[in-house]
Amino acid sequence: MLTEDELLRDYRYQRSNLEEQEDELYRGEQSVNELIEQTSSEINRMLEDLGGDPSEATQFARYRLNQVTQEMNESFDFEKRQIQNKIEDTEVTFNQQLRQLHEEG
Repeated sequence: MLTEDELLRDYRYQRSNLEEQEDELYRGEQSVNELIEQTSSEINRMLEDLGGDPSEATQFARYRLNQVTQEMNESFDFEKRQIQNKIEDTEVTFNQQLRQLHEEG
């Protein structure tokens, strides 16, 4: 049977790993958002360089960028929820094990 210190150590280790995953996900999300902004700016510059009436191309480019942005945001939101669920599961498991340890002790 694990001791309270061992349970706490394991919980902190799992929680730390999950929080690190959450931080990596956040950094990835920021990188993707920056890339989308850069791409949007580059497309706008290219369309301006073409001259004439690029409104249809501009609308299509903005539409596609909005689609990609929405898809990426949905993906990141899903992953964030997954990590949050794991954090909550880890807390519940820790509390159950701690309660069981105290009941047996």
